[in-house]
Amino acid sequence: MFTIRPFQPTVAEYEAIAAVEKAVYPENADTVEDFKHRDSSREPEQFFQRWVVAQDGRIIAFATLSQQIHSQTPGRYRFLIVVQPDFERRGVGTAVYHQIWQTLQTRTPQPAILESGTYQHLPQSIRFLEKRGFQQVMRWVITRLELPEFDITQFEPLIGRLKMQGVHFVTLPQLQNQDDAWLPKLHELDWQLTQDEPLPYTPKKIPEAQFKKLFVDGPNVLPDGWIVAMENGRTIGNSLLEKGPLPGGLSTGFTGVLRDYRRQGLATALKAISIDWGKQAGYSFIRTGNEENNPMLTLNKKLGFQEVTASLAFEKKIS
Repeated sequence: MFTIRPFQPTVAEYEAIAAVEKAVYPENADTVEDFKHRDSSREPEQFFQRWVVAQDGRIIAFATLSQQIHSQTPGRYRFLIVVQPDFERRGVGTAVYHQIWQTLQTRTPQPAILESGTYQHLPQSIRFLEKRGFQQVMRWVITRLELPEFDITQFEPLIGRLKMQGVHFVTLPQLQNQDDAWLPKLHELDWQLTQDEPLPYTPKKIPEAQFKKLFVDGPNVLPDGWIVAMENGRTIGNSLLEKGPLPGGLSTGFTGVLRDYRRQGLATALKAISIDWGKQAGYSFIRTGNEENNPMLTLNKKLGFQEVTASLAFEKKIS
């Protein structure tokens, strides 16, 4: 028999949940450092609970329930259940979901929407959610680019034209060295771009301090792979790469351009510069995801990204 209990933030338990996630999501599992970083960066007012499932002294699954405080909808919560593949179809997920549901009944604000997600190539997880009344609300296409195949020369005329028009491309360290207001500028840029990002919910602006903790100080940040577009001292777009979970792999953080600067090829130039940086730095591939109707997906495919799977968002309205 297995038991469900609260997670203990010890080295051993962080390593155990990281191992479970890697077994389920080998292409994009979180590391121990990822888990610890997010736990330390969480806002104090945000409800968060993590459980582990143990059998014979071994952690075979874990689950989380958290309040989605970056949504403008009160009572939006998110859960995740990750079960080691050898222990699927033994009632673990059902038992943990019951624990999550019981916990939700005690929450304030009362739950209005419960969200979760899975991947297109995991049909058993899709069935688990649909059986419990969840409906798919959004789909992100996951793509991959093999870096040895990328050639920046075809984009050099575009990059040169933008530079002639007064656009400067700098790395994060260069921006930090030349502009004392780099943090509020990046924070505001992120907020402007987030409002145009396809999301299952209407977002709220996160505090500047948390933005820095989550995105600038993260364990996977590659400062020289964070490319920022500037014009007359204004941050007008960026594209950043992060260390991926697999050897030789990178992940795309966030690529976007302010509305006034779109349809000029700026996003293409930013992506090309960041991709070339990854290639020159010796990485092998980049993995990223885009909402299926987002023009950025079309751009990525033009750059050579190939579809590998899709990430699916599910929701259940609670009356």
